Amino acid sequence: MKYPKQGLLFFCLSLLMGMLTLLLLANLRADEAIDTAAPSTPFAEGCNKCHGSEPAYQEWTHAGHAKALVNLHAGPYPVVRSCLSCHSSGYENFVDRVYPGHTYNLETAVNAVACSSCHSHASKEEHLLVMPAKKLCVSCHKMDCGCAGAGTVHQSQSEMFLGREGAGVKRMPSPHVRAMKKRCVQCHMAKEDPMTIAQHGGHTFIADIAVCSTAGCHDSADNNMNVKLPRYRAEIEAKMQAVKAMLDNANDTTSQAYQDAKLNYDMVKGDSGYGLHNMPYANALLDYSLSLKAELK
Repeated sequence: MKYPKQGLLFFCLSLLMGMLTLLLLANLRADEAIDTAAPSTPFAEGCNKCHGSEPAYQEWTHAGHAKALVNLHAGPYPVVRSCLSCHSSGYENFVDRVYPGHTYNLETAVNAVACSSCHSHASKEEHLLVMPAKKLCVSCHKMDCGCAGAGTVHQSQSEMFLGREGAGVKRMPSPHVRAMKKRCVQCHMAKEDPMTIAQHGGHTFIADIAVCSTAGCHDSADNNMNVKLPRYRAEIEAKMQAVKAMLDNANDTTSQAYQDAKLNYDMVKGDSGYGLHNMPYANALLDYSLSLKAELK
């Protein structure tokens, strides 16, 4: 009689273990379903869980980068999937790493230009950047993305700063190229107190005119940037209006003269700062466009 009781006990234990195994498998499948599901918020990376109260994250919420995906859909250009490489974090690595098998396209993309576009915990670069600072910004802020269509200049900050790719004008790097060792971030991320939430600089990426003097570059009376920059902007605006009128009234929009004049105009416009990244080059580009007026009639 002893052995049947042991057999019954063994059977019960086996049945209990089997049920526990089934429950564990069900939970694992549920977890897998969650892991591979599409993110549900525009900030699906979750960096705010640890860094949400920090100045960098608070500044980023007011930056253009935080609106990059919304602006892509609301913008004037045709939208294609490859636009996500610059307008949304996760296009190449975030989704494949965290959500394997998730189809990432214009309908499912939810991240703006968020933290992982610039930072990675696996990085060995300073500040955990995905690449050196001097190369990072220009990986997107350049003319050759091609997404906006052939011949359309969408961004031109890199080319303007380096003074190249324009028509009829020799290469003319900005005077700042040698002075700014960290390139873009030297002005666009400059802030006095790293522990405060800045209205410009930091992770707002907004370059303020005050940087010109506080950086010790333009602090003399002769280089008063509060006076010089508005004067320069008015000069560039007047030239841009003149070139636009010339292009609008051109009879032949297929001529080389028209294409050259338009390229230079689009480069200055695409710089998003009235050519402020390279003032001598911006003036030279527009002057050359204006010199073609007789050929466009």
